[in-house]
Amino acid sequence: MADKSLEKKKFEALKWGKQAENIVCDYLISKGYTVRERNWRPKTSKSEIDLIAQKEDTLIFVEVKARSDKDQDPAEAMTAEKIRNVVRGANSYLMKQEYDYYYRFDVATVNGNAEDYKLDYLEDAFLPPLRTR
Repeated sequence: MADKSLEKKKFEALKWGKQAENIVCDYLISKGYTVRERNWRPKTSKSEIDLIAQKEDTLIFVEVKARSDKDQDPAEAMTAEKIRNVVRGANSYLMKQEYDYYYRFDVATVNGNAEDYKLDYLEDAFLPPLRTR
């Protein structure tokens, strides 16, 4: 019985995550951005970028974090490993472009549910980690 409950929770979390991505897409479009990609994955990596948007000559790589519990902070899910994966994916995406774009990494957090939510959008949320070797 516990397995079904856990499966239902995972399903609900995935469903809410997709709804949160839709909320963020609508937000970006309302601010004049073009959404170029959703859930983009490079062929050579397990990285996934939730949203890739563009405004003028800047590509924006957006990580969306959602929680249905208003007492949880979705931003806590932005671990160093997650940042490295997003940066790795962004690098693959940028290398395939014919034009040299400016770029940045944004994070959107959505708390609540489809009817009652709070969206926080942070531009330039992080810089790509430097490698010394």
